[in-house]
Amino acid sequence: MSLFDHPALAAETLWRRLVEHQPAVAAALGVHVRELPQDWPQRELGVFRPEAAFRLVPSEQHERVEIEPYDTDWENCGACSEASDPCRFHTGFETGYKALHQPLLDAMALDPAVTVAAVLQRLAEDDDHNNGTDSDPQVAPENTGKAQG
Repeated sequence: MSLFDHPALAAETLWRRLVEHQPAVAAALGVHVRELPQDWPQRELGVFRPEAAFRLVPSEQHERVEIEPYDTDWENCGACSEASDPCRFHTGFETGYKALHQPLLDAMALDPAVTVAAVLQRLAEDDDHNNGTDSDPQVAPENTGKAQG
């Protein structure tokens, strides 16, 4: 049973989470709702009373909105359980973890005494070097200020 089986409860939960995580968006939504015309249920949802919309079915069951805040642990994430897959946040977290985990394992295989700080420093230096922002760039002889003979 999903939170969306109870529209009033889902609306309350969504609003509470929106206020907590995106207060500016909540304020904009409040202004938008306040400015809706009297006949908004008919115009927006095709029903005459808002309560009648509680029985409308979602358009796409497999493409539901992730409503869980992005600060939950993996096992208790409502968005992950709702989609039966990792949510966008946890997918990104897993990708980042894998990108960092493998260099750490490789460094430990070469030197078991290596520290995480040393590996992170090395990765940062490699990244700076690969992006052309080397902290100690090589200066070409013509740019040293010495007269060429």
